[in-house]
Amino acid sequence: MSEENTTPYVSLANKYRPQKFEDLVGQESISKTLQNALKLGRIAHAYLFYGPRGCGKTTTARILAKALNCTGHGHDKPTAEPCGQCPQCREIARSEDLDVLELDAASNTQVEKVREAIIDTVALAASRDRYKVFILDEVHMLSASSFNALLKTIEEPPQHVVFILATTEKHKVPATIVSRCQTFRFRPMTSDEITNHLMDLAEAEGLDLTEKAARIIAKNAGGAMRDALTLMDRAIAYSDGKIDDKLVGEMLGLTPQDLLSQTVGALIDKDSAALHGAFETLRAEGFDANAFLKDLKNALGDLFYFSLGQGAAPFDGAQEMTARASAGLLAALSRKVNKLAEEVKFSDNALVSAEVGLFTVMDSCFDVDGFIRRLEALERGEGGISAPPASGASRPAAVKKAASPQANTPTHFSASAASAADVHENTASKRENGVAAAQREALSGGTHMSVQAKEPVPSVNVSAVAQSEPAAVSRPAAQASSETGALITDNRQLWDALLKAFSASPFVYDVMTNCSVHFDGDSWTISFGKGKEFYKVPAQNKLPDLEKQAFKLSGRHIKFQISVSASASAAQRPAAQAPSRPAPVSATGSNRISDEEPFVKADFSADIEPASSKEVPEELKGILDVIGGEVLA
Repeated sequence: MSEENTTPYVSLANKYRPQKFEDLVGQESISKTLQNALKLGRIAHAYLFYGPRGCGKTTTARILAKALNCTGHGHDKPTAEPCGQCPQCREIARSEDLDVLELDAASNTQVEKVREAIIDTVALAASRDRYKVFILDEVHMLSASSFNALLKTIEEPPQHVVFILATTEKHKVPATIVSRCQTFRFRPMTSDEITNHLMDLAEAEGLDLTEKAARIIAKNAGGAMRDALTLMDRAIAYSDGKIDDKLVGEMLGLTPQDLLSQTVGALIDKDSAALHGAFETLRAEGFDANAFLKDLKNALGDLFYFSLGQGAAPFDGAQEMTARASAGLLAALSRKVNKLAEEVKFSDNALVSAEVGLFTVMDSCFDVDGFIRRLEALERGEGGISAPPASGASRPAAVKKAASPQANTPTHFSASAASAADVHENTASKRENGVAAAQREALSGGTHMSVQAKEPVPSVNVSAVAQSEPAAVSRPAAQASSETGALITDNRQLWDALLKAFSASPFVYDVMTNCSVHFDGDSWTISFGKGKEFYKVPAQNKLPDLEKQAFKLSGRHIKFQISVSASASAAQRPAAQAPSRPAPVSATGSNRISDEEPFVKADFSADIEPASSKEVPEELKGILDVIGGEVLA
C-alpha cells in the first residue's frame, strides 16, 4: 500500500492553521499589539480574547504561548517571532506541552474542576517552559461559583503564570473578571479577506478554484475563516477537479440567481403571475422554502446597498430594478421578508406559507418615497405625477377625431378624452404599480369622458382598449400638419397639435388633460371642474406659452382665459362630458343595480331614497361642494 493512502487526512482548517503572528488573517491590529508587548517585555498576567466563532481566538492564544516559551532564538526571554522548530513550539502546536494547559470551560463548569485544574496547580512552577499558560476556551460557560473561585487567582497570579481567556459572548463574563484582563476584540473577516485566502490556499493545494466560487464560499462563511475552510473541504469532495460557482451553489442548495431576480422583480412590480411562477419552479426543483427566503432576504439587502451605491450587483438586472424602486421600498421588502422567514420556520407547509406570505408582503409595501418625490416635483411645476416613465417613453399623441367642427363655430372639447383613447401607443411604458395609478386617478379628478358620447359613459379599461381596438386610432391630424408644414385652421386639430407640442412638458400636459376647452373664434376659455380648481394658478402661468405655440402652429393670435366657476363649468361642459358618476337608480328604470354589477342578483333600487326627497344636512353641503356627489340614502 502506498504512503499516500496510509497518510491520515488532515482538514484544511487544521492543515493551514496559522503558526505565527504574520499568518493571522484579518487581525492585524491584535498581532501588532501583542508583538510590540513581547518586544517591550510588557506581558500582562491575563488576556481576554472575544469575538465571533472561527476568527482566530484560540489560534492566537497558542501563538502567544509559543512566543512566551520559544527557545529557538537562543536567548532566555519571550520573542515576538516564534521559531516553530524548537520542542516548545512543536508541542504547543500539537497541544502536548505539559506547561500549556488548554481547558474547555464548557466541559469544566463546576467549581470543583476549576479548583482541581487551575487553583491547586497554579502555584506550582513550570516543569520545563518559561511560563505556565492556562488557555480557557468558551470561558463564559463557567458557573458563577467557578468565576468567584477564579477571581482572586486571575487578579494576582504568580509571576510565571499567564491566563488567556477566549469567549464568543463577552457579555456573559462577569465585569470583575473582564476588568482584570487585557481585552482584545476579534472582528469577523471580510468576504474579500476570506476570498483572497481561499485563492492562495487553492494555489498551494493545486486546486482549480474560480474566484466567483471562492466569493460564494466566503459569503456563506459568515465572517469565519474556519467555516470557509470547512465549506472548501466539502467543495473539494463534491467536485471532480474544478470548483466553480455553479457547483458551489448546487452543493450549498442556494437559490439560482435568475429565480431570485424573478422574485424580486415580481415584488417590485406587484406581478402576481411572475411571483406564482417562481414558486412553481421552487416546487418543481425541490428547493427548501426557508433557504429560499433567506437567500431572498440577502438579495434584497444587497440590492438595497447597491441602490445606495455600495457593493456589487447581487444578480443580473439589478441596475434596472433600482431605477424602478427606491431604497426605502427595498429596505421595507427586506425587513418584511425577514419577519416572514421567522414565521415560515414553524409552518407544516413551508412553501405554501412562504408564497402566501410574499403575496401579502407584495400588496402591503408601497414606494412612498417615490410618491413623495413625484408630488414635490408637481408642486415645483416639474411634472410630478404626470412625468413620463424613467425609460424615456414619450406621452401618447392626440387622437384624430372622426368629425371636425368648423373653425369659427363654438365647440366644447375635453382633452382628457384624447389621452384615454390613445394610451395604447405607450401601454408598456405607462405601467406603474397599483398605488401610483390610484394616486394619479385621485389627483386627475376621476374618470375620463368620451367626446362623442351622448349619455354617461362608464369607466374604460385602458389596457383592453389598447388591445382590442388598435385600428380605431389613426395618426393625429396635428402630426400630419407638422409634417407638411401647413398652418392649422381647425380648432380641434389645433388643440390636438398643442397636446402633441406640450407632451414633452409633463406639467403643461397634465393641466391640458384635466381641463375642458371652449372654442369661440380666437377666444378660447379653459375651465376646470370641481376638485380640479388647484390647476388654476399653474395654468394661468402657462397661458403665454399656449398662446405662443398656438400662433406658431396656426398663425392666429388666440387669446386664452381661465374659468373655474361652477356655473361656467356646467354651461361649457359638452353633452358628451356628463358626470361620470351613475345617475340615481329608480325602481322602474332599466338601469338597475343588478345590470351594472352582474354578481349582484337582487334589486336594491327600492331601498334607495332620491336626494330630492331628503333634506341634506348643512354640515354635508360643504363636503359635497369639494368632492362632488349627492346623498342617496
